[in-house]
Amino acid sequence: MHSSHSNRATGQRKISRPGTSPRSRNHTLATGPPAVNMRRTPDKMGAQERRFLEAAEKGDRPTLTACLLQTEEPFDINVTDAMGRTAIEIAVDNENIEIVELLLKNDNIKIGNALLCAIREGVYRLVETLINHHSIQSNKAMLGEDWPKTLDPAEAASAEYSSDISPVILAAQLNQFEILNMLLQEGANIQRPHKVSCLCETCENERLTDSLHHSLKRINTYRALASPAWMSLMSADPMINAFKLSWELQQLASLELEFKDTYVQLSEQCKQFACDLLSQCRSSEEVIAVLNKSNVPDDDERTDVWAAKLSLCRLKLAIKYEQKQFVAHPHCQQLLTSIWYEGFPGRQQRGSFVNVLVGLLLISLWPVLALCYVVVPKSRAGRIVRSPFMKFLYYSISFGCFLILLTLATFEPYRTMKGEIKGGLNTRASDRGPAATVIESLVCFWVFGMLWSEVKQLWDEGFKKYVHQWWNWLDYLMMSLYLCTFSLRASAYYVYSYKEGAEDYRFAIRTHWNSFEPMLLSEGLFAVANVFSFARIIYLFQTNPYLGPLQISLGCMLVDVAKFCFIFILIISSFSIGLAQLYWYYDPETPVCTTPDSCVMEPNVFTS
Repeated sequence: MHSSHSNRATGQRKISRPGTSPRSRNHTLATGPPAVNMRRTPDKMGAQERRFLEAAEKGDRPTLTACLLQTEEPFDINVTDAMGRTAIEIAVDNENIEIVELLLKNDNIKIGNALLCAIREGVYRLVETLINHHSIQSNKAMLGEDWPKTLDPAEAASAEYSSDISPVILAAQLNQFEILNMLLQEGANIQRPHKVSCLCETCENERLTDSLHHSLKRINTYRALASPAWMSLMSADPMINAFKLSWELQQLASLELEFKDTYVQLSEQCKQFACDLLSQCRSSEEVIAVLNKSNVPDDDERTDVWAAKLSLCRLKLAIKYEQKQFVAHPHCQQLLTSIWYEGFPGRQQRGSFVNVLVGLLLISLWPVLALCYVVVPKSRAGRIVRSPFMKFLYYSISFGCFLILLTLATFEPYRTMKGEIKGGLNTRASDRGPAATVIESLVCFWVFGMLWSEVKQLWDEGFKKYVHQWWNWLDYLMMSLYLCTFSLRASAYYVYSYKEGAEDYRFAIRTHWNSFEPMLLSEGLFAVANVFSFARIIYLFQTNPYLGPLQISLGCMLVDVAKFCFIFILIISSFSIGLAQLYWYYDPETPVCTTPDSCVMEPNVFTS
């Protein structure tokens, strides 16, 4: 891999010098505190050293051997050229393995940045040759977390890569699978960064010394951890690791706002890696095996994947970590579609008109099939209702009937009566504790059915998952309001029907009722519950490809509207406080005196 690509991957800055060959690497500004460079400059370089570097550049083995063997004019074997490259680095850039092997025979050779250059070029044999050198074999920890300790501070300031980029981190960032595997076999490892809020001594010292270097070190480490090569080689379950790391990077993006774009990009890289893994599936059975896999090993999952098709543990985990790309993947959607329409076979083969007729037939059979589902759930008719599509269809029909009952309860005949009959005595409109009508009893029956459904959902999903779904909060408010309504109605009926002496003042015109009359409170709560009930229809829009995006847009719009409302309230409050400060002296009413003894209190211009 060429140097230009490596620097894009590691986020480095380069300074180009004139007269550089295409294969020569450019000088890079390293991240870290400035240091004094004690290397020789080209104008102070001796003739023998210049000849030595030219031989390394041209690959002139005889001349290079002669320079190494001569003892009359000693020179520094680690001398650098105008670009700051040593002879071994030049040989690595030129991928000249013979010259590299010749230079490594000298005990005074410093490998240093040459190993990183070999990893950047992606030449496996070069990296293997450098790693086998005794200077590295004696301290294998330098391939990982001890790499900064082995660098000369004077050289690290002008090196191509930052001091925190170790060989294993660079190999992971560049997705060099074979080289990374070799480094891991040598014992190299990447230490996971501490939390942003970590208060350990190491983090505190790094923040005080150079906060930018501390942040860039964290980013470079996460670049390596988020690489497909690292996740593939180091994770027992790369897909789960990609989910969790993507979620972690999203959290870091909201904490370190200065590097938000970088963390978001790395998070998207992890999401794409999970999608690429799913793309490797070549059959529905493989997709089911992937989506059904859980963190707990289970032998039954491997024996029959079709039997546990509806568990979809991996898919639920993707939803938990907000992996939208994974859930929207064609393989995942195709499986979900097949599961969704399992009880509605032949949907795609039939025309739209036939599908409408079949749908109307299923709707007309709703009471019969629902009864079969309750009485004989294991029968053929009961199994039909168990499919997701049939459950959703009949749930929608049931909720539609519930809304029809609410509408009928709102326009019952006693509510539409006119004249004295409506407001007179001994009528239902003036009854403080009326009994429930047939329609109101059906509404109560439906509410208790939906309440039982919510209890079952809470039992199946658990309290934590249940409260994390915003639609469940709407259901909770709706059920609470209806239960409060029923309680007030029942208490009012009991008080005015069975309490001694209550019959004498049971009937009265509503204008004479107490403001906190149970019947008035129940009607108010019932009205609010009706609003929530009709708003619940929006939940059904999710299955429609046209109304679903509108629902999402509506949700985002409400958040923006709330932000604008906050700004408006802030502005109006500031003006109100300013006006009150100006007009605090004037009373709402001012005495107007026609004579000294005749004064009348009248409102003035500042009354309101």
